[in-house]
Amino acid sequence: MIHSTLLGILTSILSVFVAILIEGASLRSFFHVPAMFLIIGGTLGATFASFSLSQISRAVRDTRFALKKRKETDLKLLFFRFWEKARKDGLLSLEDESKKLDNSFLQKGIQLIVDGSDPRTIEEILWEAHEEKEKEDMKSAKVFETAAGFSPTIGIIGTVLGLVTVLENLDGGTKVLGQGIATAFIATFYGISFANLILLPISNQLKVVAKRESNERQAIMRGILSLQSGENRRILAERIDPFVNQ
Repeated sequence: MIHSTLLGILTSILSVFVAILIEGASLRSFFHVPAMFLIIGGTLGATFASFSLSQISRAVRDTRFALKKRKETDLKLLFFRFWEKARKDGLLSLEDESKKLDNSFLQKGIQLIVDGSDPRTIEEILWEAHEEKEKEDMKSAKVFETAAGFSPTIGIIGTVLGLVTVLENLDGGTKVLGQGIATAFIATFYGISFANLILLPISNQLKVVAKRESNERQAIMRGILSLQSGENRRILAERIDPFVNQ
């Protein structure tokens, strides 16, 4: 099943092409290799100059993760299972459960309980890990947001270059002049389109995923501390609910 972000991007691009056809314009007129090369190359170059290679690599990796179908975990049911096991066999029995998990943050929390760490220490360690992960996730969104800011500006540069060429050839006649001006503005068209139809939607989707994972980690923190303190099942649910029901 196609992801909503990809569906939205494809729908937006298709809408542009349909609008061009309805207006009676030629699609060939909107296909200009030098302008496309300038926008893609210029935007990539400016973005690479603004971030480290590791940040850009992470942004690409996070985008692939964000656009991939994700198996949702019911944290409330998971913690209810932990609660039942801890009540019957003690907190140390959760160590075996943690080895079956594919969530490193949850594994860390369970291990801290099993090690008998102080509740305040557990909260500090988990909160620091949570904040660091949140910063990294938002940086990935920032990479695409920054690229979306560069793209229209690069498009204007391309338009200026095209207009300079037109002005240098004013003796070519009205038809040639009109074609030259139209071609010059293609760069602006590309710049605005790349920013608003592709880059910003991806940035926004990364922010949505970052927020969802932030809520998930906060639910895990509350659940871990509730398990350690031996609170009953209802209190455990009350602590997790505000973060899993958003």
